[in-house]
Formats: sequence, structure tokens, C-alpha cells
Amino acid sequence: MKIITKSEWLEIENMDDRQSTDITLFIYDGMDRFGGIQSIVIRNFRQLQSTEQKAFIVCGELHPAFGVSQDAVIDINQPPAEIAREVVELSDGKRGALHLVALAPPSGPLAYLIQRYVRDLCEHLDPRLSLCILHPRDLMREQEHRHVHILNKLMAFAIGTSNLVFMNEFCRASHERFLGCDLSMCPIVPVPIDPRESSWQPKAGGGTVRIVTVGRIVPFKAYNFVLPKIVADLRSQGFLVECDIYGYGSHEYELVRLIASHGVENFVKFRGPIDLDTFDSTVLPYDLFVGMGTAALQAAQLGLPTLLAIDNDPTGVHGFVYDAPFGNVGEADNTESQTSLSDAIVDFITMTDKERLQVSCRCVSVANQYVFDNYVQKLTENSCIRSGLLGELAAYYSRFYLWMTRDNRFRQLARFAKQLKGSIN
Repeated sequence: MKIITKSEWLEIENMDDRQSTDITLFIYDGMDRFGGIQSIVIRNFRQLQSTEQKAFIVCGELHPAFGVSQDAVIDINQPPAEIAREVVELSDGKRGALHLVALAPPSGPLAYLIQRYVRDLCEHLDPRLSLCILHPRDLMREQEHRHVHILNKLMAFAIGTSNLVFMNEFCRASHERFLGCDLSMCPIVPVPIDPRESSWQPKAGGGTVRIVTVGRIVPFKAYNFVLPKIVADLRSQGFLVECDIYGYGSHEYELVRLIASHGVENFVKFRGPIDLDTFDSTVLPYDLFVGMGTAALQAAQLGLPTLLAIDNDPTGVHGFVYDAPFGNVGEADNTESQTSLSDAIVDFITMTDKERLQVSCRCVSVANQYVFDNYVQKLTENSCIRSGLLGELAAYYSRFYLWMTRDNRFRQLARFAKQLKGSIN
């Protein structure tokens, strides 16, 4: 019998390392527009590709401005078994982890089914699942019907609450209340941002303070809808202030109406959406940023003084980004003090250049704490695979969930009946 030497063992291990590769699937059917989740996907997709790791986006239509090759896109509307087969082929038989990153509730059941099919199809891939909870009401959005909340609650238990990963403690606490169970074992992984140089400088000589916001124009980002009145009030008090609002969303008309009703069309402008790659150059010339989420962190990282708005609160802010606990990027927190958005803007207007620069430096320091590597690995490191009867039941429910949330014959029939009724009337 041949005895293998230590050097031969090392050579075999090195060969195994060369033959191993991880694959990441970002699963999100909303990549046809710009937003916070889209920026998370593209930012981490690019980071993985820059290190020559395999990464793919499972989605429907993909916005061309993201600059992602179609070779890296997998059609989300395929049956889960077909997606699994495609992934196994893309692995080229190399062993490694398959990171299934679901970024919205409907992505969870799809990721779960892909995980099961991949496990059945091959042994060289280790499929790991995480459903990222990126909002305090992710499973119980206010604009959704009650039956969707019930579907989401059952889905969380079906795929396993241990596979839930929360952006911060506020998200975890709200979902503990919603699900009625202890989620303290579920990990908290803050959303990372890319490293970037701070280059903002206070504008010499004072003059008009220019405010900028970037984000979706939707009700829970309530600060957008109060800024026209704040600007009108401040200008009537003699403060020189203007505001540009960038974004898109279901309530654009309401925002434009409010700008007109307060008579500030010359001082508050709705500029429409901007893409991820032009964010920095767009916001840098302004004096003050108001917002939440990754947009607020990215602005703060540039050195732009950033007021952290509060979810569903039209008048309050946490203060500057450094006034909120780490991990809080706009969530309401009754344990922390908050201030009026209008007062916070006045305080900034009356600051000296030196004071503004101090605010800038503190914003940069906090924002840079959100720069870290291995985001995907952190999401899936505690992944748990269901087996046996529970696993089978979870698979059946996942198929039912996808059938309920996608276009099906009942929905087609309901649309036809509605059209028929309209034509008769």
C-alpha cells in the first residue's frame, strides 16, 4: 500500500481548492427600476464579480442602466426545477456553496424550492438559503391585503424562521411580534455600502442652503411630502433654502401637487429618478441630505451632512446619521429622542462652516462602519435545510405560495369577468 506524504496531501488539498467555487443567486423580481434593494443587489453582485466569484441575478426584466450582462441573469418566471438545473450546469461540477439570497417575501419560497431541487440533483453544491428582512413591515406591508400577510406568516414558518436574516434589531423585533415567536437566534446583518472617499466641503460664503433627497416617492418616506411646506415656511421667515427631490414612486403626482399648492415651484423641484452610478456626482454639490436607508449612508459617506428621516414620520428625524443607534437607517425607535425636521434644517442653516465640517466628519465616521466584506457569506452562514415530512410540507406550501402570488387562471378569469362587466355597463 502506497503511503501518501505530507507534500502530496497538500497538493491534493490545493487542487481541491482550485476546483471549488461558490455561486450566489440574488433572487428579486423588481430589478426593472431603481431603489434600495436594487442597489444592494447590484453593489454586491459587482463586488463578487470583481473577485471572480460566480454571481447571478434571478429576476424578471432587468433595467439596462445596471449594466449587467444577460449571461448573468436567470429568468425568475421559470419553474424552480429549471432554475436549479441551470445552476447545477453553471457550477461545472465544482464543489462549493450555493448562496440563495432572497430579498423579498415572494423570493423566499422560490429560494426554498431551488435549494431542495439542487440538493436532489447533485452532491457537489451546498445550497444555503437566507430570506433577508430589510424593512420593519417586510412580511406585513400596509398596502397589502390581509390574506398576503397570512401567506407570508405561513411562508416564514414553512421555510424555517432560522433562515430569516434581519437588517437590524428593529426589523427583528417587529417580526417577532408579527410571527408571535422568539427570533433571538436569527442573525442581524446590516446592509453594507461600498468604500468611497469623502470629498464634500462646506460652501464658502454662505448663501442659499440647497437640500437634496433621493428615494422612492411612497407614503412611508413621508419627509418628501412635508418638505414643500417646510421650505415655504422657512423662506417666509427669511431663510434662503431650496430643495431638489429625486426618485420615483406611486405618489409622484401628490408630491407635485403639494409643491404647487405651497407656491414653491421655483424653490422645490421634483427631478425624477437617478441611477446608482450617478448618485455620488448628483448629490455632492448640495449642502444637506435628508433621507433614509442606503441612500442616507452613501450620502453621509461622501461627507454630505445627512439628516436621518424616520419611517412613516412626516415631521421627525433622528438627527444626523450619527444620532441614531448603529444599524438604524430610518426605523422608528421610541427609546431614542428625535427632533423636528424643520428645526434640524434651521439648526444646520445657522451653523458656521467649521461646525458644518465637524458634522460632515462625524457622518463619514459612522457611515464607514457599514463598509465590510463577505456580506453574502454572513447572510447564509446559519442556513438550515428542512428534511423529512416538514421539508415535504414546506415544499408543497412553497409551490402553493408561488401559485397564489403569480398570475394564475383564477386571476385571469377575474380580469375577464371585470372586463366583461365593464363592456356590458
